[in-house]
Amino acid sequence: MSPRCHLFAPAMALLVCLAPAARAADGDWEHTFVIYAMGAALDGKAQFGDLVVPVDLSISDLLDALEFGAMGAYRADNGTWSITVDATYMGLGGDAATRNNIVKGDLEVDQYTLMVTGGRRITPSLEALFSLAYFDLSSDLAIRIRNPLTQEDSTRNVSESAGWVDPLIGLQWNVPIGENWRANLRGDIGGFGVGSDFSYQVLANLRWQINDRFGVIFGYRIIGFDYKDGSGSDYERYDLTEQGPLVGLTMTF
Repeated sequence: MSPRCHLFAPAMALLVCLAPAARAADGDWEHTFVIYAMGAALDGKAQFGDLVVPVDLSISDLLDALEFGAMGAYRADNGTWSITVDATYMGLGGDAATRNNIVKGDLEVDQYTLMVTGGRRITPSLEALFSLAYFDLSSDLAIRIRNPLTQEDSTRNVSESAGWVDPLIGLQWNVPIGENWRANLRGDIGGFGVGSDFSYQVLANLRWQINDRFGVIFGYRIIGFDYKDGSGSDYERYDLTEQGPLVGLTMTF
């Protein structure tokens, strides 16, 4: 059985990539906090045992399904070395059905992520990055299937949880544009079979520094991973890609 239910999608990690407002002098640490939000479209598939659920979730669908979300990050940079810590939580809930209402379902998902990134500046504009990202997904799926001949219903309940750590390597390029703007481009790849088979992210953003302390980030991000574990009825797989715009407020000191 493979019903197409548009809200059957686990929440993805929203991992912000902070770029320095301006390159700190060597030895002087600059600290930046950010709160942010990301609107995203999801596609791919989730599998629980023999139940495969195609995922096709637009930005408006994700906002309808969101019950609660909290996202924040911190970055310290001394001009040569940097460290970034990013933490997110998202709770999703929704229901969906096939066109003829033969298959209906309800899904509740809690998703936590924590990503720690260390950076080493290679040139004034280029950083080499190494990250460890922890993902935690908990899913409760209830499926109701109606027999079109007898009109009798059968139900199936699936509760699964998955947690794993992915190492990632990447590069971040950051340059000033005029007096108050900076452009940032970051790319990471990881997984390597340690946690997921493969994970990646690509981020492009612009940062407008309003004054010495406050700024705004506008960007676009693509995140994906392919994780699987277990076998038989305990098999689970999340093969998902998320992409969409993000906006955040920063405070630097």
